Amino acid sequence: MEALKLETTVSMFAAQLSELTDIHDVEPLNDSDYNCLAEVRDVLKKHGRQERFGVTLLHKHFDLASDEVLVEYTDVASRVQTIKPEKKGSALLNTIETSWVLGDGERIAMTICNTRCWKDVHGNHNSDHV
Repeated sequence: MEALKLETTVSMFAAQLSELTDIHDVEPLNDSDYNCLAEVRDVLKKHGRQERFGVTLLHKHFDLASDEVLVEYTDVASRVQTIKPEKKGSALLNTIETSWVLGDGERIAMTICNTRCWKDVHGNHNSDHV
């Protein structure tokens, strides 16, 4: 069986997030969600991915411009995470996609995590959240 190939469509990013429901209008998790979540869990378990992927409640707090993405910044020392909109060009350097909207045959990045990479004096590759 051939693996399903999912393509990232970054140009649809802002449009997809604009279609999400505002956080104030999102219905909280309820009994009608549990069967669906159990099936998602079973699929993750079947593929050995329970420790890699999870589920989030899709929502938005504000609209993004068509040239913006949400970028997560982590201050490890202060134990603070901040997510803010950034322009696509510079924001996509040294980033890792961390959450997605899964549509029919497509994968749309919802949040990316900004990382910094460098080599130490011994030539070892290191990375850190910025």
